[in-house]
Amino acid sequence: MATGEAMTVQRLEKASFPPVGCAAGEGLPAIWRTVLEQSGARFDDSRVIDFGHVEAERRQALSTDVIADLSHYGLIEVKGEDAQKFLASLFTGDVRLVSAEKGLFTAWCDAKGRAQATFWLFVHDGAFYLLLPKGLVKSVLTGLKLYLLRVKATLTDASNNLVRVGLSGPGMESRLAALFGAPPPGQAGDARSYGACTLMAITGQPHPRWLLVGSASAVAEIWQSLLSSVSPVGRDAWSLLDILAGIPLLVPETAGEFIPQMLNIEALGGLCFTKGCYPGQEVIARLHYRGQLKRRLYPAYVASDSVPPPGTALHIEGAAESVGTVVSAARRPDGTVALLGVVKIEEKTQGEVRLANAQGPGLRFVE
Repeated sequence: MATGEAMTVQRLEKASFPPVGCAAGEGLPAIWRTVLEQSGARFDDSRVIDFGHVEAERRQALSTDVIADLSHYGLIEVKGEDAQKFLASLFTGDVRLVSAEKGLFTAWCDAKGRAQATFWLFVHDGAFYLLLPKGLVKSVLTGLKLYLLRVKATLTDASNNLVRVGLSGPGMESRLAALFGAPPPGQAGDARSYGACTLMAITGQPHPRWLLVGSASAVAEIWQSLLSSVSPVGRDAWSLLDILAGIPLLVPETAGEFIPQMLNIEALGGLCFTKGCYPGQEVIARLHYRGQLKRRLYPAYVASDSVPPPGTALHIEGAAESVGTVVSAARRPDGTVALLGVVKIEEKTQGEVRLANAQGPGLRFVE
């Protein structure tokens, strides 16, 4: 189907591809893996690294319309009569507002108020889904199941059941409107169903962004319809867009390190103080009403030969202890590194914050 031709719901549902199955040892639907291979994807296990042009993909992500495979994210499915009530009792955001038309970026914390995971929460085909880095799926699934006593809900790892892609760019809104025959959701969290797919707008910088989740055949047809006029990009390019948008995605190395306010979860709409109890609520509410935030998330650039992994310490000269932690980082097209770091607010003004040690490269913070 040519780009610009309206894709109807019936067209999506009748997409003609071979039956869905998983390639041996890969964990990706065979349909989807074939589409990615034909697009030039390079794989690491079952995840797409890039499409053979890493540096070009970074430039394209910041300037043109791009489409990204998000196989490096996993999915947790929650469904059942009590699913929404169950999740509302666990997450920091107001899950009561989540529906087929509205999702949110939120967090799950332990009893001490420390975020164990951050993720997008949305509804697809009547079930709730958490989209989060794959490395956290197992621990989060295990942790959430501990709360299932006398709850009519089931939790499963749905990472191999549905395909997810990211869409971004200055012209992507008009492309999606032409593809679906109607304007796509516009505000972050707004969602809409198109046949076998759910499309949700998410925070974007410098351009609007969307998450698309659905069956392998439906997403494959959308991918192929867009590919003639947009550029496929890999996980590093998409991670750069997440960082520029200020999205603090936790991974195993940083899980349990931060209270949600330190990660700007409230500003992202994922922290509610009026919806009732959830793990860590007392600590989080006390900080909100009585305390003073001592650390917060800052975006920054740094000239570094290597991209610092999550959990890398930040220092200032003369301080015995670290003053912060890298949450995420990615290479920019100009060779510098963009990162999100949680830094002590007071110490940030007392000296140059440096990467890894007191003699490391200095950070340039961005408002």
